Amino acid sequence: MNYHFITIEGNIGAGKTTLAHMLAKHFDARLIVEEFADNPFLAKFYENPKQYAFPVELFFMAERYKQLK
Repeated sequence: MNYHFITIEGNIGAGKTTLAHMLAKHFDARLIVEEFADNPFLAKFYENPKQYAFPVELFFMAERYKQLK
């Protein structure tokens, strides 16, 4: 297998981080995890998901871009 990236998505508490660590170890790969605690929109998203869904995801996308740059 010659993959450049493996992305894992799922619900909170589903075991994404555990799986990511296992895969990184198995493939001897670099692990990049999402720093969700730093997202300034996350608390507001939980209060009003409809209003803050786009800003919270846009922030996550920008952070991924910075990590991969």
